[in-house]
Amino acid sequence: MPTDGTTRRTVLGGVGAGIAGALAGCLGGGNGDGEGELHILTDLTGDQWEPYWEDELIPSWEEQSDVPVNLEFAGFEGTGEQRLAALMQAGDPPEFYHATTSELGELINQGMTQDVTGVVEDLQDHWGDVLFDHTLQPLVGDRDDEFHSIPHGVYVGGCLNYRADVYEDLGLEVPETWDELRENARAIDEAGGEWEDMRGWALPGAPAGKSGSDFSNWLYNAGGLTWEEAGGDEVELAFEEQHVLPVLEMLQDMAEYSPDPSAVDWGTTIEYWIAGRMGQCFMNNAWLCGPAYFAGAEEVALNTEQALIPLRNDDVDPHTRGWILVNGTPIIDGSSNPDEAREFKRYMYGPERHVEASLMEPMRFIPPYEEIMETDEYQSAEIFQLEDGEFLRKNQHVMDEIVPELDVEIPSTPASNHVSAFNIPEEMTNRVVVEGEDPEDAYEWAYDEYERRIEEVRQQSNWQ
Repeated sequence: MPTDGTTRRTVLGGVGAGIAGALAGCLGGGNGDGEGELHILTDLTGDQWEPYWEDELIPSWEEQSDVPVNLEFAGFEGTGEQRLAALMQAGDPPEFYHATTSELGELINQGMTQDVTGVVEDLQDHWGDVLFDHTLQPLVGDRDDEFHSIPHGVYVGGCLNYRADVYEDLGLEVPETWDELRENARAIDEAGGEWEDMRGWALPGAPAGKSGSDFSNWLYNAGGLTWEEAGGDEVELAFEEQHVLPVLEMLQDMAEYSPDPSAVDWGTTIEYWIAGRMGQCFMNNAWLCGPAYFAGAEEVALNTEQALIPLRNDDVDPHTRGWILVNGTPIIDGSSNPDEAREFKRYMYGPERHVEASLMEPMRFIPPYEEIMETDEYQSAEIFQLEDGEFLRKNQHVMDEIVPELDVEIPSTPASNHVSAFNIPEEMTNRVVVEGEDPEDAYEWAYDEYERRIEEVRQQSNWQ
């Protein structure tokens, strides 16, 4: 049976501190003269991706270009960033690394990525405009229309994923508020019979990775933000106690219905879901459906539905209902073959191959151009034929029903994106739900850390 590229080896990884602080003065030793191999670092791995890379994409590229490829697979939860930092410290940066703009913020802020606008414009000539292109344009001022990442796929973070069959059996409704979500978690956790081994919630508590993604969704729906516009090309800290403390208190409540939060991350959430051990969680897109289907848990996949993340309560206006990022590829400055890297991305995402690349993990990513979802090649894929196109409907539901409710223009600058490398909300979450620290103390630590880090990275900024 095929897979969507998600295995335990792929999705589990160590927790790292990111690239920040490890790159001081290191722009790599490459001379950009086009000599030698093309070094690719990617988290696009697994039982479908790896044969595609190794048996199809790279051999066909090498045949037509005569430029050999050194392919290196990286994992989630900081391991890819750790490897990238090590390569750059050694003066041997890869040409590119697949990641979201927030994960690359420190590289962009320190002037370590190249402008790839020409490549993106060439791809747009065939596929049409990039969806949510501003998330690939992280600069400000008179350079705010530069692309610094070549799009691969869209992540929609404002998704509550839930088991529709469990909801129906227990008489639950899609929650509109945190109180309703908490009550659903309690009901699932206490259910017997068929659902006796199912937990009511998946609460990530590791100090890196998914815990930060989840925290941002809670914060936005509590009416809060991390940064707000400060005029000109700047943002200022907007991490207010009145919004953050209710989130931390909610996380404490929801931990009661979750497996040990220290062991919950992207990978274990997927594993628990496939095994039918989880009734609700936050997850990007309809991602959970793909691993469940390809692992043989077809009924779990079909019964996994997506809805907007609940509001704190009816009296609080959310800042936004979630977030959107486009996963993609920067060209790293100082690498040996930046021009060949551009040609490789034109090849991988051009008219002959982008649809098949989008079908490697068809539920993890939504294609970055509307035209791809509309092609016969995409819609006729095996997974989209099941149950009269149920999985295609789920992807379309995310785009048609959830995305319009999101305010995707969340304030940011290269410096504020750089601060995300320090995993501050992730560490704060871990302190509260794993270490048992008082929420007020954890909040004060986080606020001070944000203030310290933003000044630090502004001093390191070199994107101008």
